[in-house]
Amino acid sequence: MDAGSANQIIHELLLKNPEAEITVSSGRQVFWNSLHIAESEKLHKAIYHDYAEPLSGQINKIAAELSDPGKAAEIARKYHCRLQSYRGENLYAFLPENSGKIQAILELTKLLDISLKEIVSFGDDLNDMEMLRICGRGVAVSNAVMEVKAAADWITLSNDEDGVADWIERHILPACPLYKKA
Repeated sequence: MDAGSANQIIHELLLKNPEAEITVSSGRQVFWNSLHIAESEKLHKAIYHDYAEPLSGQINKIAAELSDPGKAAEIARKYHCRLQSYRGENLYAFLPENSGKIQAILELTKLLDISLKEIVSFGDDLNDMEMLRICGRGVAVSNAVMEVKAAADWITLSNDEDGVADWIERHILPACPLYKKA
């Protein structure tokens, strides 16, 4: 999304919750208005930004905690964003309208000249359900939320047990002529 829209979304998020921690991905850079960057496993390389100064450039994603899902949906509608939520959290991501896993998969089918039936997708959270449904095979890890497991064709081991790697090793690699099981 363009920086102008992103800055407006950030402004609205801060109006709704002045204490909101907001993370913005822009290219390979991540901005975060938290004073706890160094303590974060995932965001320790983020750059502190209090959003008083506007951001510039293309923005990939804005993530923020909001206590009211209705407010998150309202902001997404107003700025024509895709809204993504995460299980068990009040964390919402605002993404450009034409971005996401489905769009990436569709682009891959064109680029590689393959059909959706030839694609296997893996998921664990609600934002993966559509992807699991449209691909030839949808695989959920065993620690996925129930709705994702119900949408999947297969259930493999959990994320902690390397479920995706295990599934690939059992179902994909044996068909590869160069693959030799250790």
